[in-house]
Amino acid sequence: MNNVPLNEKDLQLNAMIQDMAQRHQPELPSPGVIWWRAQIQKKFAEKDRIERPMAIMRLLAGTVELVIAAYLVLNYRAQLVGSTGFSGILFLLCLLALGSLIMFLLAGLRESRS
Repeated sequence: MNNVPLNEKDLQLNAMIQDMAQRHQPELPSPGVIWWRAQIQKKFAEKDRIERPMAIMRLLAGTVELVIAAYLVLNYRAQLVGSTGFSGILFLLCLLALGSLIMFLLAGLRESRS
């Protein structure tokens, strides 16, 4: 405990807090409120259960897009590095990378909100 001497105001505050603590009677909420809260929690749990496969599929789609983009880079790297113009492969690669980024961001936002 603290060895600081108490002054008159500290003693009054301490007595007031102790009096309030003694007068306080905890009470349970009514059965209707308990039931209502349980129903809300049940609906949230059901919503999470229903949305879980969608979140998994978003992550899977983003991963597949990244794998395809990596495959294209590895197989067509000579054309990508050697060409000076904007080729169709490079455009497709940009679209895939952008799509996978959007999928991961959407999945992350959905998970952070729940």
